[in-house]
Parts: sequence; structure tokens; C-alpha cells
Amino acid sequence: MKKVYLASVGERSGKSVISLGLAMNCPGKVGFYKPFREILTKGEGEVMDQDALLMSEILHLEEGEKLSPFSYDIFDPIAMKDIVAGYEELRKGKEFMIIEGSKDIANGCAHKLSHLDIAEALDAPLILISTSSHQSIDTVFIFKDLCDRRKLNMLGVILNRTEGGRERKFIENRGIKVLGEVPLMPELRTFKVSEMSEYMDAKVVAGAGGMNNVVETMLVGAMSTQTAIRYMRRSKRKAVITGGDRTDIQLAALSTDTSCIIVTGGIRPSYAVISRANQTNVPVLLTDEDTLHVTETIEHLIARINPTDKEKIELVRKKVRLNVDLDKIW
Repeated sequence: MKKVYLASVGERSGKSVISLGLAMNCPGKVGFYKPFREILTKGEGEVMDQDALLMSEILHLEEGEKLSPFSYDIFDPIAMKDIVAGYEELRKGKEFMIIEGSKDIANGCAHKLSHLDIAEALDAPLILISTSSHQSIDTVFIFKDLCDRRKLNMLGVILNRTEGGRERKFIENRGIKVLGEVPLMPELRTFKVSEMSEYMDAKVVAGAGGMNNVVETMLVGAMSTQTAIRYMRRSKRKAVITGGDRTDIQLAALSTDTSCIIVTGGIRPSYAVISRANQTNVPVLLTDEDTLHVTETIEHLIARINPTDKEKIELVRKKVRLNVDLDKIW
């Protein structure tokens, strides 16, 4: 049985997207294991890690929450033997295992539960997922140095969200194999208002006819009306997040290309806003949460691929197949 451990230079490097693409292009029965759960979501009758749920649905895996069984607590860590035991159970009947690490290379270092420690315990070759930012590339070399010191097998790096610049030549000239360059996929950063409403558990108080509107950008309306209008005119298909008492911001949003308005603080918007939203089919979502919490929630949603979103999933499959040296990985 073959296996690979996918590590990330940092949060939002695209590790989950690459994991999905590799899994869907695997030539045999593939399994998935992510020791430490991170962003939780509701599966069928259980709460699961977001990535684990996606893989469970796409790969038709029946192990449920065992795909990502542990939470990392720096003050009460689990034992490495438990991580290994979880892997041994999942690998049965599989021809290839994808092991996905945490969102940052530093996670777990205090207790020898880092990327390097887990990969070593599972005897799995490592692939590092990185963007092409200068800081990320510097981290690639830190990671390679740590692998060399511990005599671990680092197969190479996959550059994600890259425009195919000088980064590949720069990295390979310094002895690190680049296994692929996956271009930016703007389509992955869009979602429907209905997804947002469900994810936030928000109440639709107006504009229900526009729940299939697509959201491409997010704008927080915590500024003066004149300043807000300038930004709103530049932003297309946006979600505007603002307090319920900011009728001026809400009406300004409804006069521009807005996909939905999220009203925070539990304050119901005015009749004028509700009437206009119904006329234009711009959903107004009401939540008791504050603006900061809502903004962070949507940022997590942006990084999410819904298991039912066949177009995004097929896009990931094709981009990874065309831009990653799969033969070297298998």
C-alpha cells in the first residue's frame, strides 16, 4: 500500500484542495486520514471535520468521524500511539492513503506531534503544499532543512494558487523538487447565499427570491455612507455585513450590485430596507452574532467546498490532473 503525508506551510495554503484533487485522480482505492480535526461541520448524525466530511462523501468512505478523530490540546495532548492506531484501522482495504496534516507546520511541536513527527511515525513520504508568496517559499526551505536533519523523505512541494512565475526555477535550483503548479481557481471562492444562510444558521427576513445569488466578495459596512458607496460601486456580487441600525448602509448596498445583506446584532432592519430587498430579490439575513464573528464565519465558508458542489469538485480534479506530476506521487 502506498501513502503520502500532505503538510502545509501555513493556513489557507490550499492543502485541502490538493488533497481532494489527488484523491480523485488516484488510480486505485484511496483512503483518507486527518489526525487533528479543525473546522467542524455537521455530517449525517455526527459532527465532523470539514475536510473529512468532504472526503467521506466524495470517496464514499464509511468510517465517519474516525477519518479525523482527535482535537489538539496543547495542555492535554493525545499519545502518538493513538494517532498510529487510528491510521492502521483506516488503511485496511486501501491501495493508497492520503494523510492530511494540520494547517500550520508548528502545530503539535510542543509534544512531538508535528507534521514531521506524525509522518515519521506512519513512515509516510511528505509533500509540502505552498503558495508562491515569498514568506511561504522561505518556509519551504525551513521545512526541507528540518526533513534533512531528521532523514525524512520529502518528495517535493506543490505550489498552489500560482501564476507560473519564477518560483519553480528558484526552488528547483536549490535542490527541492516541484511536483506541480496549480493555478488560482477563482471559482472556488464563490458560494450561494443559500449556503451562507445555512452555514450561519441565519434567518431570511427579506429577498427570499434571491437565495441562489452568487457571492464573490465580502464587504463590512462599518464606515460612513459616502465611503461605503465608493467601495460598494467597485465590488460586484458582494455580501455586505453591517449592523441592524445602519439603514443607510443597507439602502446603499441595495442600490449597487449586491448579492445579499447580512444584518448583525439581532436588530431587525427597517421597513424601507425590507421592502426594497423584496423588490430587488436581494436576501437580507438576520443573525444575533456580532460583525466580527460573522466575518470570520464567512472566511471559513470561503475556504469550504460543499460535497454537493459537483462543478467545483470537477474543477479541482481537472486542475490537479493537468498541473501535478501524479506519476511521481503514485
